[in-house]
Amino acid sequence: MEELFTYLLKSSGLIIAFFLAYHFLLRKETFFNSNRWFLLSGLGTAALLPLFFIKRIVFIEQPKIAIDDLIATSKDSISNLPEMTQEVATIDWYQIVAIGYGIIVFILVLKVIVNLFSLSKLLKNKQIEKQDQFTFVDLQEDIAPFSFFHYIVFNSSLYSDNELTNILLHEKIHSKEKHSFDVLLAKLFTILFWFNPIVWLYKKAIVQNLEYIADSKAIQLIEDKKSYQKALLKVVSHQNYLPITNHFYQSLIKKRIIMLNKNQSNKRNSWKYAVILPALIGFVLLFQIKVVAQEKEVSRSIVDLTWTKNSSDKEFKEDAKNANKTVKFDFTKIERNNKDEITSITISFRDNLGNDDTATFENKNGINPIHFIRDIDQNGKGKIGFFGNTSLKNKEIPFVKMTKEDNSESEMKSNDLTYIIDEISSDKDLNDMINELKKLDIKLNISNLKRDRNNEIISIKLDFKDKKGHKGATQQQREIPIRPIFFKISDQKNGFDKIGFYNNSELENKPYDKILDTKLSTIEKISDDALIFVDDEKYSKETLKTLDPNHLVAINVLNDAKSLEKYGAKDRKEVIIIKTDWKTNRAETVQERKTIIFSNDNGDEIVFMPTEKLLKLPGYPSARLNDGALILIVNGVQKTNPVETLNQMNLQNVKSVRVYDENGKETPGTQIKKIIITTK
Repeated sequence: MEELFTYLLKSSGLIIAFFLAYHFLLRKETFFNSNRWFLLSGLGTAALLPLFFIKRIVFIEQPKIAIDDLIATSKDSISNLPEMTQEVATIDWYQIVAIGYGIIVFILVLKVIVNLFSLSKLLKNKQIEKQDQFTFVDLQEDIAPFSFFHYIVFNSSLYSDNELTNILLHEKIHSKEKHSFDVLLAKLFTILFWFNPIVWLYKKAIVQNLEYIADSKAIQLIEDKKSYQKALLKVVSHQNYLPITNHFYQSLIKKRIIMLNKNQSNKRNSWKYAVILPALIGFVLLFQIKVVAQEKEVSRSIVDLTWTKNSSDKEFKEDAKNANKTVKFDFTKIERNNKDEITSITISFRDNLGNDDTATFENKNGINPIHFIRDIDQNGKGKIGFFGNTSLKNKEIPFVKMTKEDNSESEMKSNDLTYIIDEISSDKDLNDMINELKKLDIKLNISNLKRDRNNEIISIKLDFKDKKGHKGATQQQREIPIRPIFFKISDQKNGFDKIGFYNNSELENKPYDKILDTKLSTIEKISDDALIFVDDEKYSKETLKTLDPNHLVAINVLNDAKSLEKYGAKDRKEVIIIKTDWKTNRAETVQERKTIIFSNDNGDEIVFMPTEKLLKLPGYPSARLNDGALILIVNGVQKTNPVETLNQMNLQNVKSVRVYDENGKETPGTQIKKIIITTK
């Protein structure tokens, strides 16, 4: 129903645009035939253009969710749904308006049917005379002459022979050029768009222009122009006619006579017809571009190989042969001990995009496993290289700020520190960073800080100066959220061997997506026996995979006896403490926002319960917002954590919410699988 009203409003707008162009630019021109087609094309455009859309596809990344996690969370969502609350009956205003609209349309259609019936009754059993394609009907009734398709109706007793000749000539032109079609089409539009006052003026303009056409062509076929004008005036006294016909008399008789005596318009004025084009282009750009969110199907070229100290020369040859279409390997300087275990090897690779590297792996007791990954999409983005040969325990994760609970201040200062500033950094995070750096005699200034309506940073300027005189500055200003900025301090114990900003997607010449891959690979190396806490909540290794690496702030790996005892993990090998920025100020936020109610564009009230992680839309089962349970897309961008995204949004700025089931359909009563939110 909403789509019908939208269509009627769009069509009405186009009718108004064409009418204004005609009224102010073309009405006084003598291009009568061109005006006819202009007015008809206006009706056709108004009827058809709102039905056609230009599709603009916005590609979004496919969700990186393991199928096992998806099944588990889906089962949990279904089994833990709360009881449905009783919905309060509301007035469906769309239905009421639709009924009123339909009643008026029915009355107007009925009126046309009555007119057609009256015409049929008028012509029934009357004497007719056929000449060529015309059918003449001479009546005795006191009615103004008119034509309706091939019928021409008149009362010959009311006019002289000369007057009747002029009248019939005029009506023949109406009939021959099928002007009745224009009148019926205009009548149809007044029925469908009765609520638009301009459409009635539009119909009047069409009928008036048809009279101009018939007058201008009739006057060319007679010698006495004055006698034709007298015939016009003579018919004024006979005002009875049927509304759906072309009748000789029109109330605008004065304008018809003026047009008969007007000089022909200059052909140079034809440019006026093109004035409507900018309005049509603007209409398409504003209303007929449909944005469609589509998951990006990324074709990837993946090579995933692992070699150990027991790998044979035959295995190296087979791996090199199988990967040769994408990557070329060279295995050289292979040394083995008396157990035939590899103690040293040099591996070189080069792929078809020009990525290459050479690495030597050595261990007198046999090399540690070497893991090679090439995971590149068609855009050349992804990761490639050797992974492994490192121990995770008690070591700082690269490029993630790291602290140790049991370390002294002096031990702390021997570690590198990296602060990450990105679009979701809160003001509290920035202030904490400034205060922490003050303790290290580093003065950091933040200025020109601006956020968008989603509270994401789009502009920031940073500068620092330390006690040794080192200083630097960086800034970003974008229409979209900023790319991450890294502030790294190396070797603080010896006076900051390295300090400065790294941004523009680089940190020590390493792409940002590789930094994220490092974080992910770090998580993958966590032992299955570890006790894991994320923001003080217990996680399993499987659920850990659903974390968005962009939000990781710190990862602590604790395996000393004191820490294991502290966390009740004496039977475990290690405790993993992970901190994220999702819960910055969240305690206060959740306290203030236990239940949020906001309105959809169709008037439905939507209930969001952050503490229960539930979203309730009228007509659908409650949607549980556990990670992986459903897909959330906001303004064309898929969000990894639906709960945190909604918790941080200003939901009063929501323009529309659309929900889809697992088949991609909007089916009330089914379990919600995808939510698409558009903000104002």
